[in-house]
Amino acid sequence: MLYPAELPGRARHYSPKALIRSRALCLAMLACLWPAWSLAQTCPRAEQNVGPVAKVHSRLEIELTDGRLIRAPHLAPFEPSARGGARAARARAALEDWTRGQIIALPQRLPLADRWGRILTPLFLANGEELGLRLVAQGLARVGPSHTDPCLIQLLAAEIQARNAKLGLWADSYYSVLAAHSSAALSAHAGEFVIVEGVVQRIGQTSARIYLDLGPARGSNLSVTFSRQNAKAFADGGIAPDALVGKTIRVRGLLETRTGPQIEIYTPAAIEVMGSKA
Repeated sequence: MLYPAELPGRARHYSPKALIRSRALCLAMLACLWPAWSLAQTCPRAEQNVGPVAKVHSRLEIELTDGRLIRAPHLAPFEPSARGGARAARARAALEDWTRGQIIALPQRLPLADRWGRILTPLFLANGEELGLRLVAQGLARVGPSHTDPCLIQLLAAEIQARNAKLGLWADSYYSVLAAHSSAALSAHAGEFVIVEGVVQRIGQTSARIYLDLGPARGSNLSVTFSRQNAKAFADGGIAPDALVGKTIRVRGLLETRTGPQIEIYTPAAIEVMGSKA
């Protein structure tokens, strides 16, 4: 087994009733915190068997025997370091173990391949279990914001459970949710995918961009930015910048630090609205 060795300290045991209550609580929390657009979508089902797996690539792409590359759309990238490489290798080994000798199933309707030739879609074992969700639930991967993923509520509920139970990567403090005002923590994660939490102090705008400043010191505290061209899409997704001042938000994305810590986001799925400042 891959996972018990990753668990910190004494193993945790949960009764079936406790697990059901925990899942229900996670889903209820997310229903309150996440934009309404995500709740209206239906997570796809396994509707067509496409045969066995030929290979699992290092970037967690699954190559089918017909040559197609399939990748779950909701998995965040690992950092380009020895630590991140080891985590990616564990996730890849798990996918290889789960899919060995198994028939893979996909939704009936598939998107076109992206510019790297990958089809970004949920993928399932023949019993209907979604492989990306399983990775997240076991703490082997984090949820990345996706424009098209209708399974976001289930994924984030699974991530909350894994983080609370300190499964897999969540047992490593390096993957903790970062504080937007911690310059040292932000600097240590430059160029990496991160999850950051902070209070929106003010909104800034230029002719091209909108900024959410998560601290009083621009250049030291985190700024979240998105294109004004995407403003309507964000508003439709429940992210109205003016309404966020004083709110605690959690944002996920690639952290850049060239002009101060900044995360550029492209979809409302990158932001969770957690509440108001006390």
